[in-house]
Amino acid sequence: METKTLVNIILLLVVLTVVIYYQLKQKRTDDRYFGKEVKLSKKELKIIEKYKAEYEIIKNDLRLPTLKKDKFILDDISKLATQIIFDYPIPTKQEKENLNNGDLVKLVFLDKENFGERMWVEFIEKENGLLKGLLRNDALDDEQLNYGKIIWFHPNHIFAIDKK
Repeated sequence: METKTLVNIILLLVVLTVVIYYQLKQKRTDDRYFGKEVKLSKKELKIIEKYKAEYEIIKNDLRLPTLKKDKFILDDISKLATQIIFDYPIPTKQEKENLNNGDLVKLVFLDKENFGERMWVEFIEKENGLLKGLLRNDALDDEQLNYGKIIWFHPNHIFAIDKK
């Protein structure tokens, strides 16, 4: 067999392998997006185990919002991270502990229908394991969630951090 032919066959096999790999990867992403059961990779299992090891149970506290009192609750993002893989990593325990006054944190507000709205809250203080902040958005459909409203939340509720 001629060397040029052998090189072309090898290149074709490499290209074919890369194309198949990316098609399978895209199918996996599509399956996850459309809610199909997807077997987690070793890397994903390791990520979930890390979040499980860091998870801290949220203790009942009257300052935290409830559906009955406030008409909304905050999603426990850290607990979700022990069950599913987010497209982007959520903040680490250390990042949450190193918040400074003025930093923005993104929280997910859920209503009684479990409709979630992500909004930014400006961190202002920490007190007895809970964090206090000022809402920096207006909710789409809730007149009680207005810019400047005081929100008490737990570090588990933090979806993202934007340092000032």
